[in-house]
Amino acid sequence: MTSGIEFFQSNAGARIYRIPLELFPILSGYAHLVFIDDIVALIDVGSGFGDCNAQLEAGMDELRTSYGERANWEDIHYVLITHGHVDHFGGLRYVRERTQAEIGIHELDLPVLANYEERLKIVENRLRAFLVEAGVESQKREGIMILYMLNKQLYSSLPPDFTYDAEGMRVGPFLITHVPGHCPGHVVIQVNDVLFSGDHILKKTSPHQAPESLSLYTGLGHYLESLRHVRRIAGGIRLTLGGHEGPIDDLEGRIQEIEALHLDRLEQVLELSNEPMTIAQISQALFPGVEGYHELLAIEETGAHVEYLSQRGYLNIDNIDGLDFESPAPIRYIRSMGADRLKVAFNNKHPEPAAAPEGI
Repeated sequence: MTSGIEFFQSNAGARIYRIPLELFPILSGYAHLVFIDDIVALIDVGSGFGDCNAQLEAGMDELRTSYGERANWEDIHYVLITHGHVDHFGGLRYVRERTQAEIGIHELDLPVLANYEERLKIVENRLRAFLVEAGVESQKREGIMILYMLNKQLYSSLPPDFTYDAEGMRVGPFLITHVPGHCPGHVVIQVNDVLFSGDHILKKTSPHQAPESLSLYTGLGHYLESLRHVRRIAGGIRLTLGGHEGPIDDLEGRIQEIEALHLDRLEQVLELSNEPMTIAQISQALFPGVEGYHELLAIEETGAHVEYLSQRGYLNIDNIDGLDFESPAPIRYIRSMGADRLKVAFNNKHPEPAAAPEGI
């Protein structure tokens, strides 16, 4: 074996292969090829950037030559996209030219594939307004927007064949669960005791959050609620495979770690907001020294936490009288009188699981 492909098997015999891909120069990840009964499914396809398509092709070739699998394009029945971020669907045009497999995605991410150019323009305009409201200075805003748009033109609209919703959230042996937050139409895909989590739950990284003001069904509130949905099925999951990073053996434990991280970050934002601050100022304190595209990610992450607190009354707008809302302007936030309730309210929504009775 030469390429770093990993093999896993479900409790009912599904054969699962992780094909490593260089999605972008600073981002690696995986496509997963699943063989179950007479069904072959490809879960996510990579970015299509650089050598990514060639790496996907090489991985399939190795499955044929080294593992003896039917890993030909014509053998694939379904291409299942976990969510509408380009590092997971950008290779679709390459894939579509080689297979008649049916391509599926959740309906809330359907516009990203079917009307990509329209969605890009909408999000670009919303992001520009958000950066102004976040208090990012003009010159820095333009630099961030250039970085955001970089490589975005590599993809063009390609409608999928079906949505998971139209199929009753089940595709053959694959059970689909909608988990919005990181992306509006994000799903996790279960086959037997294995869960493909896309970016929803990763082994080391807390998946990036952006405010819902940029795109409906994102936002920290939706994400945390989706974690609770996955927690309900965690007892039946032995292995979780994300779109990046390593396998997860303790799904319940990983969910608790992510929830704890967000509670800590929310408390940091409240502490910083004892004095009026913009999102950009809070971001600089939470993530000092970040540069380039990571600065945008930091501002969005901060914005998601500020939005969560503001929606629930833990933050107030300090300069509300100076805003006319006819055009974007920097907004300063300040801790509210009721902010001390945050930890109790959060833990009531995200309790630790009860201990199992003795003898079980």
